Amino acid sequence: MLKAVDRPIILCVEDEPTLLRDLCDELREAGYDAMGALDVPSAQRLLDSITPALIVCDVNLPGASGLDFMADLRGRDAWSDVPFMLLTALSDREHMLLGKRAGADDYLVKPVDYDILLASIEARLAQMGRMQRNHQAQLQQHADGLLFQWTNVLDKVSQCALVCGPDLGVRFANRAAYSLCGSSSDSPLTIGATGHIGLHPMIARHPDVQAFLNGDAEAVKVDIAGGGATAQSWQVSLLALNERTSIAQPVPHAARVDDQAFVVFLADLNQRHLHNKSALARRFQLTPTEVQVASLLTDGLSKQEMCERMKVSTTTMAFHLRNLFSKTATKRQAELVALLMSVAWNDIALSVPERA
Repeated sequence: MLKAVDRPIILCVEDEPTLLRDLCDELREAGYDAMGALDVPSAQRLLDSITPALIVCDVNLPGASGLDFMADLRGRDAWSDVPFMLLTALSDREHMLLGKRAGADDYLVKPVDYDILLASIEARLAQMGRMQRNHQAQLQQHADGLLFQWTNVLDKVSQCALVCGPDLGVRFANRAAYSLCGSSSDSPLTIGATGHIGLHPMIARHPDVQAFLNGDAEAVKVDIAGGGATAQSWQVSLLALNERTSIAQPVPHAARVDDQAFVVFLADLNQRHLHNKSALARRFQLTPTEVQVASLLTDGLSKQEMCERMKVSTTTMAFHLRNLFSKTATKRQAELVALLMSVAWNDIALSVPERA
């Protein structure tokens, strides 16, 4: 028997009540958490509250068939990789091929041989486990490589810069960040007994920051006033290092590892602006308009806010941004902002790392 905390959920969809009960009983006896539904609508309602590790479904159901149900799930990102096992009394080769071509992972015939059923489920879940472990290893390798590349880039930025994980845990802090720790009661950073830097709760728990983490925007800026005697205010700019995936979206059982990472820039609101725009223009041969766009980017403005500030259309702004990406040989906003900061604040030549 599997331990209760390790019991994968198996969703069974079968319109014969007796067979459905027997299926669920056998699966529970084998150590799984079995959930039963008599038709597709009932199964779809269950998916609102459960994340099955595997689905066993009869082909011939009242209303929508098992093939219809499988096709629907295969078209949804949240459920497309959940193993789907078809169960039917139709044992001829034609129907088996039809089920396989429709995307079924397994095809079993009635009357149910429970030994074969359980062996098939065990094998399929073991295969999924291996695939997920390989996927996790690849994501970790990518995250480690990305962190290594960005530590070199951000350490050359004179402004406080961090690389954070999906929960805003600090994975890297540049040298400028350490000078902020404990510098005042309004400091945006904390430092533990072991010397590990963390974002102050007033930043990490800020509603606008949390909304960004739960969404899919590429960047956001948030102005946060400190609570100390100096009443110092900070601008927090968060930029995604990779493609965003909203965590509000449903994910299946054995969900993918969240490899999202962010660059976080912290600056005193009164010291945010670029002080060496001429170096920026010389380094990348930027036009005056492109320098203005670069300055607004480092101020943490969104594309829409830049359009409003410069009184230009989104098409015109997209044109200027394409030129900036081209001239700086960067691909994402986080890379572009880091490079602009390094040159405009430090007046040094810097190459942004290639994306993995």
